[in-house]
Amino acid sequence: MKKSQAIEYNIFEILNLRSEWEDLARSFADIDNNGTIQNLQYFKDNGFRKNRFRPGYERAMEIAIEILAKVNR
Repeated sequence: MKKSQAIEYNIFEILNLRSEWEDLARSFADIDNNGTIQNLQYFKDNGFRKNRFRPGYERAMEIAIEILAKVNR
């Protein structure tokens, strides 16, 4: 696979994850659910305070960590 193909795949993978995160975060408290890097970082650092018992929190945290890891490579 060419490098440009790998980059495109990663972009689409990140966009799909971001869309899933936005769907999950829609019902969370004190979280702006548009999937910007700043919002994902804020959620990673502070999301547990009011959201750790909400449905979908664990998956949303997994997604946030995964996206941040991919973007910060």
